Amino acid sequence: MVLLFIFCQALCNFEEDVYTTISKDWQVKPVNYCMQGVSFVSSPALSIVPPVVFYLNEKRDIAKHGFINLFGNFATVFSLKYLINRQRPDGDYERWDSSFPSGHTTFAFSQAVIYSHHYPEFKIPLYLFATTVGFSRMYLGEHYPTDVIGGAVLGLVTGYVTIKLCE
Repeated sequence: MVLLFIFCQALCNFEEDVYTTISKDWQVKPVNYCMQGVSFVSSPALSIVPPVVFYLNEKRDIAKHGFINLFGNFATVFSLKYLINRQRPDGDYERWDSSFPSGHTTFAFSQAVIYSHHYPEFKIPLYLFATTVGFSRMYLGEHYPTDVIGGAVLGLVTGYVTIKLCE
C-alpha cells in the first residue's frame, strides 16, 4: 500500500513537472499563435465539417463513418468529463467541461483513424496533426498530460470501433 502511494505521488509530481515545462517554460510568442490556431481548428464543434463535406461530395461511406464517430465521441467525452470531473489546470471549469479527457485530442485522434482508413496516404499528416493538437492543449495550459494521453487513447478506440461497426 505504501509503495502504491509513493508511485502515485511520483506520477503526480512528474505530470506536474511536464505540464509546467510545456505550458510555462516553453512559451514563445510565434508558437503561441500557432498553437491557438491549432486549438481553434481542432475544436470538437468543428468536427462536423469533414463528414458534411464528404456527404456533399457524394462520399457517403466516409461521411457515415464521420457522423457515427462524431456522435460517439460527443457521448463518451462529455460523459467521462461529467463523471470524472477533474479540475482544469487553470482552475476554471464547469463539470461538463472538466479536464479529463481532452476533447480536442479525442476528436483529432479519432478523425485520424477514420480518415486515414479511407485515405492511407494521409496517415502520417493526420496523426502528426492529432499529436500537435494534444501538445497544443498542454502548451496553452488547458490540460494535463494524462488528460491528453487519455484523450488520444479514447480517440484511437472510438475511431477503430467506428470503423469495425460500419464494416
